[in-house]
Amino acid sequence: MANQDQVTKAVEHALEDVFEARMASLRQTIAQEVIEAVMPLVEAADASSAGLAAAEKRAAGAEKKVEELKTALADAESKAANPRFAPGTAPTDILFASVASIYDAEGQADILRNLLDGIAQSNARAALFVAKGGNLTGWQCRGFADDGAVKGMVLSGSSGLAGRAMQDKEPVSAAAAEFSSQFISTNGNPVDGNALVLPLVVRDKVAAIIYTDAGTSTPGTSDTSAARVLVRSAASWLEILALRKMVGGAVEAAADAAAAAAEPPPAPVAAPPPPPPAAAPTPSSASSGADLAGLSPEDQELHKKAKRFAKLLVDEIKLYNQAKVTEGRANKDIYKRLQEDIDKSRATYEKRYGSTSAASANYFAREVVRILADNDPALLGGGFPQ
Repeated sequence: MANQDQVTKAVEHALEDVFEARMASLRQTIAQEVIEAVMPLVEAADASSAGLAAAEKRAAGAEKKVEELKTALADAESKAANPRFAPGTAPTDILFASVASIYDAEGQADILRNLLDGIAQSNARAALFVAKGGNLTGWQCRGFADDGAVKGMVLSGSSGLAGRAMQDKEPVSAAAAEFSSQFISTNGNPVDGNALVLPLVVRDKVAAIIYTDAGTSTPGTSDTSAARVLVRSAASWLEILALRKMVGGAVEAAADAAAAAAEPPPAPVAAPPPPPPAAAPTPSSASSGADLAGLSPEDQELHKKAKRFAKLLVDEIKLYNQAKVTEGRANKDIYKRLQEDIDKSRATYEKRYGSTSAASANYFAREVVRILADNDPALLGGGFPQ
């Protein structure tokens, strides 16, 4: 038994070291390179083929890191193999299979389900709560007497163990009662009295938290190292999928730009009657398609790049806040719900184009109205600076 414990601890440390290095590198790649590498490549519509090839190469490089991570786990498994375990049942076999199932999933829901299933292999109980609007809403659980024990349950995201995990963006371990007295009263206190709460951090935001404990039956089962590894794996794969979607959107945008550039100019037609006043924010005269022709080639290109960059920024807001956009449209308060994201993206846009000739065109505000509010500025609600 002592030898088994030593092997398990050695494997845990090896896995922690591997993931610490790999995940830090992967997160840095995604956080720093997407905006600074993929977006500028998309902006260069006149060289879209080369730009897209480079963007796809970067995405492939990020995915390659995942494959390297799998290989590292396989190596750790081989070095720590213990002949006393039947084939496929050693702790490293089980952990590797759980990590692989996460990376095999192609959708967010499947990733989270496989994450819970993997944690349940080495921890008696596990529950996942989705972060939304400052609260945590129960999604699914494993190992509880009632599989629906947490579904729809709402907890505060600013207090207790969950609040600490969300604020620090790091796992927190303490007495289970500190997570939620109601939760423990309903589902029973774990045998050792302790619980581990892990934040699922995606793109530097806590998307969910995972509660784990040893269960209510003696002697209890709890492998905190395995839980940490699996949560990191899920977070990294969610980030990779987000990068894929962003690159896919960039490909589509550049393809549209290339197709538009290749179209012959339309035949002259009679001028249509003047349109009714537009409700959307009105850009300066220099921003309209007709007036761009009066600008220098350099200024025309600058306006085109500014508009494309604004579109990419707002598309990203919508991608990661689908539910808030839907709710905001229904309640006509999109800006109130997404103010932090909109203001940060506006600052990014202003930093690049705020001091250029394209500033007066107000492309960012126009794209917010078009993409988030479906061309109806009333849906943004009050306070949106136009």
